[in-house]
Amino acid sequence: MSGCIRMPDPGVAIALLAAGRAERFGGGKLDALCAGKPLGAWAAQAVEAAKCAFQLVVVPTACPAFAKELKGWSLVTNTAPEEGIAGSIRIAATAAQGFSRLVIALADMPLINTAHLRALAAADGIVFTAYPDGDRGVPAAFPARCFGRLIELKGRAARLDWGEEITLFSPPSPQSLLDVDTADDLTRAQALLIGE
Repeated sequence: MSGCIRMPDPGVAIALLAAGRAERFGGGKLDALCAGKPLGAWAAQAVEAAKCAFQLVVVPTACPAFAKELKGWSLVTNTAPEEGIAGSIRIAATAAQGFSRLVIALADMPLINTAHLRALAAADGIVFTAYPDGDRGVPAAFPARCFGRLIELKGRAARLDWGEEITLFSPPSPQSLLDVDTADDLTRAQALLIGE
């Protein structure tokens, strides 16, 4: 992607998904300290800086402490986290009804880039993040015409045939796509955040 980046449309909603069960981590992942903050707070900070019209966080019934501390966010509960990310996306798309666009981000990606989120928010059509291995995934963004399909999502949105052109955006740095699943991932994220 090149050229000027437009600011997000005032009708854009952005959802931070924070309802995973963190089984590989051993639980409590998003409240684990990482470079002086709860892990989930780093992604929330990047989302806030993107300045979209509506910020929501999808949480499990046992809401993480970092999410309870967020100001100006809508908290939506996922009562069936065992359904995986698709369940949280369904909830986010339902909550985003009435907005022109939905950006989806993950709370366990502490190095997520605000400029990348803004680019997704300001783009047209369906946009996924391009991963270095050639895969596509989150963060991602969808126009309102896709919300109905997201509300009925099963499996991974990135693997669906959407029947229209899909755009891929690469983030400024592949490191921003670090997804913390294990204690070792948390250690790596902390080193990157403090510049070791």
